[in-house]
Amino acid sequence: MDDKTREHFQILLSWSGTQTQGLGNLLREYQTPAALFAADWLAEPAKQQLATLPTATQRMLARARKHWPRTNNHWTLRDTDDADIDEFIPLGDRRYPNALREIPDPPPWLFCRGDPSCLTKPAVAIVGSRKASHGGLRAAHEIGQILAAAGYTVCSGLALGIDAAAHRGALQSGQTAAVLASGLDRASPLRHRKLAADISRRGCVVSELPAGTPPAKHQFPRRNRIISGLARATVIVEAALPSGSLHTASAALEQGREVLTLPWSIFHEQGAGCRRLLRDGATPITAMEDLSSLFPGVANHADQPRPTPTGDAAKLLLHLGDEGLALNTLQQITGLPVSDLLALLSDLEIEGWLSNIDGRYCRNDCKPCQRQSSC
Repeated sequence: MDDKTREHFQILLSWSGTQTQGLGNLLREYQTPAALFAADWLAEPAKQQLATLPTATQRMLARARKHWPRTNNHWTLRDTDDADIDEFIPLGDRRYPNALREIPDPPPWLFCRGDPSCLTKPAVAIVGSRKASHGGLRAAHEIGQILAAAGYTVCSGLALGIDAAAHRGALQSGQTAAVLASGLDRASPLRHRKLAADISRRGCVVSELPAGTPPAKHQFPRRNRIISGLARATVIVEAALPSGSLHTASAALEQGREVLTLPWSIFHEQGAGCRRLLRDGATPITAMEDLSSLFPGVANHADQPRPTPTGDAAKLLLHLGDEGLALNTLQQITGLPVSDLLALLSDLEIEGWLSNIDGRYCRNDCKPCQRQSSC
């Protein structure tokens, strides 16, 4: 893409801001903003295309077309925060993901922090409940780790629960992409700002919204279409009824992508959405071994042993056994700050090394045998 076309996209961005609905369809058709504004809008099919747009988008385009410059001498492009860090990738740029270009209403542009090449690799979306169970967190972490090790980019939304577990699992073995419902400088929730920074170093954080845009409720469904649009398939790990994860599943189906999900007990409320998807024809994942038949290249990775904990994690596990220890006892034994200890326990729980039973932390596998005793 030449500099003039890129500048035209930035001018259009300065007019549209967060109002992008329907704009991607037009730009996919006309390829450049200049071609779009040079078209005869009273002739077919342009007249029909414009009529399908939201009123706000129509008004924005009418204003932009009225003032569209013959030259750019009178235009001063809006500065973008962190311009030296964030990549601006318009629709039509060679770095724009082909999978996303094909969906209904593709983003007219993307802002990317990190490595944009991971968006062009084969990808799988993993999403689910914010209030996830231990089993759901562990499943998301392991699925993310296995798929990333096989070369897939794991896409999710940086949310609490399943999303974060999938991102962290993928970071252990490969790349992941976090799609935001805000500008890249306003990642949410706040507690995941560090996770977003880690992702930008090992993968990328992406949004169609300009810097400074705060997260808003109406922007999450728009975000979800990007998560599913980047991926060849969407895995719903754990979802209640109703839930945003089901919106992502609906977007995937509308885009002609496969939806997979985990089966849950009929008594598990957070799994009700997954059961609904299975009833409606979603592909079940009943064991980690299923991934090898569902995703090419996974066969050599599904059976790999999980990484052995080291450092403080290894020392912590040595103190645990079947009897379990309370948090305050572990804090006294390890001397770690409570915040660091909780983070360590959470990671080990997600990775399947321990469980929290009635407030006491117990090791899931057999504690290493000591000289004075045997198993």
